[in-house]
Amino acid sequence: MSLPATGAAAPRSKRAIDDAIRAIPAEWFKASPTIYWTDFLGSAAAGWSAFALAVAARGWIRWTLFAIAALALYRAVLFIHEITHRVQRDVPAFTFLWNALVGVPLLVPSFLYEGVHTDHHRQRTYGTEADPEYVPFGHRSRMLIASYVVASLFAPLLFAARFAVLAPLSWIVPRLGRFVREHLSALVINHLYVRQAPIPFAGRVQEGAACVLCWAAAWLLWTGRLPIAALFGWAGVSAVASGINAARTLAAHRYGHDDNNGHGAAELSMNEQLLDSCTIATLRRPRLTTRVANAGRALVAPVGLRYHALHHWIPSLPYHNLGRAHRLLVSVLAPDALYSATIEEGFTPAVRDLVHRAGSRSRGRS
Repeated sequence: MSLPATGAAAPRSKRAIDDAIRAIPAEWFKASPTIYWTDFLGSAAAGWSAFALAVAARGWIRWTLFAIAALALYRAVLFIHEITHRVQRDVPAFTFLWNALVGVPLLVPSFLYEGVHTDHHRQRTYGTEADPEYVPFGHRSRMLIASYVVASLFAPLLFAARFAVLAPLSWIVPRLGRFVREHLSALVINHLYVRQAPIPFAGRVQEGAACVLCWAAAWLLWTGRLPIAALFGWAGVSAVASGINAARTLAAHRYGHDDNNGHGAAELSMNEQLLDSCTIATLRRPRLTTRVANAGRALVAPVGLRYHALHHWIPSLPYHNLGRAHRLLVSVLAPDALYSATIEEGFTPAVRDLVHRAGSRSRGRS
């Protein structure tokens, strides 16, 4: 989405980026079912194949295969982001297959994100307590940042308890059901977030399937039909994927908007949201170095998530066209344009800057 034109009085940087957005070919806004299916099914197949082989293997081969499984399934899981934006209308049946192959087996069914992630994009809720994916880390202590990453490693165990125990209880205890819906039915980093969107019928089916899966796995383990290595492998792969995603999330925004500190209560403009977001991309490097760096970024932030600022500016672009849209913007815009200020040349500089700001402001309050 682009900002509305505001005439000659608009800032030069705003006019420039609006012009660049209008220069993006219309066909780039259309999702390619072939790319979606090939990418997702390939990632899921590679992940589960490596997982199955790892369970049967021993020694360093097992650990290598589990690492491959974690990275491949991590990529497959992050298609949940595309599901919330466009997949239902552009790639029919994708949501169903995604849930069947990775969402339910990894206990992150899509209803946990659908109806939730959109609150992160709304201008009136971005950066507030009503934003599920925003914590003002830049105004908090470094310990909060560290604890967030460490806590993410235990997310798979929490999901298992949520679906195996709390889900069936919530079906028969109305008060618990409301609590589970509002506080335990969203993928968030902001634990003050309260889900407002009702859980649709499809979400209830996903919840039931996840519950059945948990108890079926427990029964198979109890009867010796499922090796214990599968359980520990599932927990380890899920924890690694969750930890990588937490680290990636720290580089997605500047996290400089604090709705509770007295000066951040005003609604952020789209320009301010853009400047509070990051795109991880190399500006000028030798070609081989750029390719190696981009390969690493694709592992840490797959499915276009390294172009996070660009995604916030134009959420209607499918993930497979974000890279070339970014390159177009960089070529069209002046070096001092607004979008250029969102670009970081790696995840490490973005996270380092966040940790530095958090430490400085924490010392300033002491």
